[in-house]
Amino acid sequence: MKLKILITALLLTAMSHAEAQRILFTPQWTPQSQFAGYYVAQEMGFYEEAGVEVVIEHSSASDLAFNRLKRGQSNAITMHLFDAIYHIEKGHGLVNILQTAQRSGHVVVARHDKIKQLEDLRGCRVGIWRSSFGQLAQLMDLDHDLHIEWIPFVQSINLYISGAIDATMAMIYNEVFWILSSGFEDKKIIPLSELGYNYPEEGLYISRSYYERYPDKARAFAEASRRGWEWAHEHPEETLEIVLRVMQREGVPVSRLHQEWMLREVLKMQIPTGEKLPYFGLDAKQVDALNALLLKHNRISKPISVAQIQGR
Repeated sequence: MKLKILITALLLTAMSHAEAQRILFTPQWTPQSQFAGYYVAQEMGFYEEAGVEVVIEHSSASDLAFNRLKRGQSNAITMHLFDAIYHIEKGHGLVNILQTAQRSGHVVVARHDKIKQLEDLRGCRVGIWRSSFGQLAQLMDLDHDLHIEWIPFVQSINLYISGAIDATMAMIYNEVFWILSSGFEDKKIIPLSELGYNYPEEGLYISRSYYERYPDKARAFAEASRRGWEWAHEHPEETLEIVLRVMQREGVPVSRLHQEWMLREVLKMQIPTGEKLPYFGLDAKQVDALNALLLKHNRISKPISVAQIQGR
């Protein structure tokens, strides 16, 4: 009996140790250059050198990364700061361990020549994502009392191409490429960053429960991921090849030109405005500004500090 208890205890200890070593990580979309630094960290052995086993399982439109985290199917996800502040304020356990986008990639792409500036969107039909990505644009609409008619889409530019809408929201690294490739090179592109909405976007978040239980592993995961992104900045061509290999392994359709465009734009977004080098932390002033916007429109009831976001 004592031997059986001892064996059981050893097995439980081994399982706990394995859990501490393994991090289930879900990026917020299917494989693409948006997550290049993580693929680099895995392919180049940076995670292994850091002493963590990272299992990357991608999300989809029907199985969102945040839902997987809530169900305990993932330990870590990528998420925009806008959403993270909202969820943390609502009591969800999230900790930002790496901030990978310092600038906004949101843009408005005009379909009709009459749209030259923000005011020209008044009363227009504008495409927007069904996901939470579109909330920043909706708050901009409220700020300027534009009364935009928002037309939802999942991930297609078909509404734009068909002329069913006057303009569309787009990510500079994603939908913009497909719009330009479809023969609309002369259309006006209005970045939200130039309209006063230049907030940090994507970051790496880990569940608070994992962070509190295995803080050293969480930090090792973050540092190895940062190393992957820094390597991507220094070796963009090799990084692109790694991304393409991951996409092929996952059976995802590959457009080399699109992934090259995406990688270039994503890496640019990691460099703060006016700087030359990437930065992977959170700026308190930008966090405060985003809190103010969310409070103004009653999306949150109290501000969330940088310390809270980072689990301190």
